[in-house]
Amino acid sequence: MAETRTVTATWARTHFGEIIRNAIAGERFIVERDRIPAVVILSVAEYERLQRLAAWARFQDLSRQAGWEAEEEGLTEADLQAELETIKRQVFAERYGHG
Repeated sequence: MAETRTVTATWARTHFGEIIRNAIAGERFIVERDRIPAVVILSVAEYERLQRLAAWARFQDLSRQAGWEAEEEGLTEADLQAELETIKRQVFAERYGHG
């Protein structure tokens, strides 16, 4: 896991080039203002990784919820597959104008 360093806003302002180099190398920074954490600085690669993790977690939650709802309605996996195929055809027809 990447190291996280807490720095003051003044230090961050005077050492911004160093922060950028170190963030690209994998370090994270929490910048405090008046001793209160204000912002986090991290590399784009780390940000994108965290975004993917968050998206995956949302997908898993939605999938779990959909599964519970389908189970409550007594739907089988075959029912769900058929419904998904119908929706895919409708979206395709709306987007491209034909089935």
